[in-house]
Amino acid sequence: MKFLKNYKFSLILLLSMILGSVLGIIMGDKAKIFTPIADLFLNLLYCVVVPMIFVSLVSSIANMSDLKKLKKVLGVMMLVFIATEIIATLYMIVVCIFIDPAKGAHIAMGSTTVDMSTKTNILSIFTVDDFSLLWSRKNIMALIVFSILFGVSTVAVGEQGKPVVKFFNSLTEVVMKMVNYIMYLAPIGLGAFFATLMGDYGKEIVGPLSKTLSLFFIASIVYFILSNTIFAFIGGGRKGVKVYWKNILPVTLTSLGTCSSAASIPSNLVACKKIGVPDDIKDITVPMGCNLHKDGACLTVVLKIAFICSILDINFLSPKIIITTILVSILSSTIIGAIPGGGYVGEILIVSLFGFPPATIPIMVLLGTITDAPATAINVTGDTGVAMIVSKLIEGRKWMVGKIKPESTVV
Repeated sequence: MKFLKNYKFSLILLLSMILGSVLGIIMGDKAKIFTPIADLFLNLLYCVVVPMIFVSLVSSIANMSDLKKLKKVLGVMMLVFIATEIIATLYMIVVCIFIDPAKGAHIAMGSTTVDMSTKTNILSIFTVDDFSLLWSRKNIMALIVFSILFGVSTVAVGEQGKPVVKFFNSLTEVVMKMVNYIMYLAPIGLGAFFATLMGDYGKEIVGPLSKTLSLFFIASIVYFILSNTIFAFIGGGRKGVKVYWKNILPVTLTSLGTCSSAASIPSNLVACKKIGVPDDIKDITVPMGCNLHKDGACLTVVLKIAFICSILDINFLSPKIIITTILVSILSSTIIGAIPGGGYVGEILIVSLFGFPPATIPIMVLLGTITDAPATAINVTGDTGVAMIVSKLIEGRKWMVGKIKPESTVV
């Protein structure tokens, strides 16, 4: 009974996603009729995520008595981000060395083209040229920079800033309550999303790419369990592992169902709060991790490179190939992943650096699309583990004492 009480909402989400997947496979292209329902849920999440990032980030920074802590949190966070991405990349390289991801796959490289127009201005990640553009989920990094400046300025004005701090503290509670209400729609929304997803890509999943995708899914599950357990243990020991897995399932299912790190931010912030991650750490790490920390993307990039090398009969074990793969993987999962309107920058970078023919781009796009769900789950849940590690490095070993929140009835 205690298990059902703790995981009731998670089990409902899981059941709805399974039912949606089965319905999508059965209906095929006709499953597109569920798209409006899926879009309704996703649009509500996308609308709440921008104000939530702004108010929670400003509130957390404005409540800091020592801004030196902000600098320390940002530095430690980025080091942990890069370290975990290197681990993810090396893990997938080892998997692809022992198991050829393209074995048995027969893919015809025709003349299919994709729109490769994109913005490659790296600095555009951090700023926008109009205030109104801040309030778009496509410019989250710019919003984070603005929020940090706003929070720091609020602290800097001293007593005159206290009414602003109080206002943002109250506004944060209101926005988080909105998140709870929106998550009541999650079972229906995620079920509809999976129905349309399987209706669109069911043939590819069971077709010529089935072995490749099976390899990735198995490797992803293993990495998901091992990495998150290790990160939680580093952050909070055995107690950290227990409380992490108790609260991470709704986050995992939300990320699987939406295939969006941004849409998963609300549920991830709730999970971090239950785990006991301090507000001033979770409100910085989770939104920034959405753009700059993508272990799952590292796995996908390695899979794409190894797959194309195999079908083109290129030696993937070449030291130059391996080193370039590591660099491209980390770059793709940090800077490139955060570029507003980034389009197919990752694929273009791979083609240009490895000398692959342009016809391989549609194959990489297809691989990326189908593997997006598990990759996103790893991206999002990894942010939670990183938040725990940062908490330990900043707050000390006993950071969890007295901070674990009671189970919510919604998320």
